[in-house]
Amino acid sequence: MREISRIRLELSDWLYNAGIVGIANILEHSGKKFEKKSNYIEFDEELLENFEEMYFKYFIDKYLKFTSWYKIVSFEDYIINFNEGEITEKDIEKINNHIEYTKKKLTSSSYKSGYSIIKSSKIDLLKEEKKLKKIKKNKKQTIKDIIPNIKEQLDVISDIIDFLKADEVKRVILAKNIIYDVIAKFIKDVSFLHKNANKNDMYEEYKNYFINSIIEYINNEDNSNSNYNCFNCNRKISKLSKPASYDLTWINKIGVDMSRKTSHFWNFYGDAFVCPICNLVYSCIPAGFTVVRDRGLFINQNSDVKTLISINNIVIDHNTRFEELEEKSYYAVSENLKQSVVENMEKEIDNIQIVKLDSNNDRRPYTFNVLSKNKLKIIYENKKLLRYLVNSYVKTDTGDYINVYSEVIKRLYDNKNQFDLINKLLYLNINDNFSKISNIKIIIKINNDYLGGIMKGKMISYNTIDKLQQFGFELKKAYEAKNSKNKISGISYRLLNALKTKNTDKFMDTLINAYMYLNKEIPSEFIEGLKDEDRFQTLGYSFLLGLQGESGKKELDKENEGDEING
Repeated sequence: MREISRIRLELSDWLYNAGIVGIANILEHSGKKFEKKSNYIEFDEELLENFEEMYFKYFIDKYLKFTSWYKIVSFEDYIINFNEGEITEKDIEKINNHIEYTKKKLTSSSYKSGYSIIKSSKIDLLKEEKKLKKIKKNKKQTIKDIIPNIKEQLDVISDIIDFLKADEVKRVILAKNIIYDVIAKFIKDVSFLHKNANKNDMYEEYKNYFINSIIEYINNEDNSNSNYNCFNCNRKISKLSKPASYDLTWINKIGVDMSRKTSHFWNFYGDAFVCPICNLVYSCIPAGFTVVRDRGLFINQNSDVKTLISINNIVIDHNTRFEELEEKSYYAVSENLKQSVVENMEKEIDNIQIVKLDSNNDRRPYTFNVLSKNKLKIIYENKKLLRYLVNSYVKTDTGDYINVYSEVIKRLYDNKNQFDLINKLLYLNINDNFSKISNIKIIIKINNDYLGGIMKGKMISYNTIDKLQQFGFELKKAYEAKNSKNKISGISYRLLNALKTKNTDKFMDTLINAYMYLNKEIPSEFIEGLKDEDRFQTLGYSFLLGLQGESGKKELDKENEGDEING
């Protein structure tokens, strides 16, 4: 009896790592146990039994509420609660919209290609689709007059839903939904996605192409004596043709057709062949990404396998927008960084890549945000502050909403300071469109760390930021005591515009006039800040926090900010 083989998958580049995360997600989702070591996962070949079922089940369960199948069958709740005595014009519109959507989907290519796989002959969905007709009501008719027609259409929809919910039908149609909505964003023209196989059972096609070849490869004793090696893992392969080896032509926008584009390779000889095991890994790339409609995201955190898998476990629902997915990914990075990793950053971690897929962009489908070691340190050191910005949105003058957390993180990733964002939020505050002064102060403090650099220390102390905020607050109170509150808005605008244009002369002129009006001295901290532009802006914006109505006296040191933010 042959000994059971162990399959080891070691971390590599971002694309292969996404495949490893995909396999891990699929196995974990099905309750299979496997080993996670520092830089690889390992499991018995026996875990590949019924892997095709586990493969599609993972996608179906994760993206169920994104599918057209779910949208069609979820109308069942409306039918169950239908009350003909309470129906309105809005109900008729709702039913007609659902009829239109259902007809479109039932006659789509993806659904029709699934009908030939379904063995059940209970009903013919194409015939049922023809029975669906929008409800019409002329001016002379009342809603009561068309109730029979409404009930007839609801009966047809109900029959369609019952059929779609049958286990065999659900298994096929949902797999079709997932193939075209998720998997096809990453791979093409292979196995169940090949144009000659789109009417075949996708489960069997996946098993035949990806799983059976591994079993044959493991049992092939000729591999050890071969002169060929897998392009990725360096395993021996007996020949450069299927099922011993595979090319990567089928990976969207990544794979190269070696039979047609030999110029990509040295001496025009294509050698980018992979073994059947790596072929399986690449088929799981879609399961490593998190996909929201036409866009996907993968975090290539390469410190260890456990972190890589954990950090990509991002929870989404059918209402999630891609911008929210990005926000969650940034948060996942900061939350998964451990102190031990940060302390040994130079040795233990390389740059982290945030890989984004836009399947509608043919020229540049993949883009990368790279977190350098220095950026990672800044994010980690400020993770408690960043946590306060999660789910913070502000409405701009144009009516658009911006995600404050994402805006801060993006600037850190792009190696930019936060002054433009601080200016925008203070401008909105002056116009009563943004009241969270404490959030602006958090951004000032994070930006202060960024400008100084974690290794160099803060650009200015947090106590100085608090002090400048208090100066602004005291100036505001002094104007109010002199019954000149109406002047504060004008002073704020002039100071804000001077900071935006980095015009220190204009800022100081405005400040001098403001203090002279009260016969007060200007804080010496401003004079000292004139030596450095970034320092001056930090002081200026801190001052404006107080001028806009927030005292700096109650602010806590950074060590206590995990418990409370009073700004």
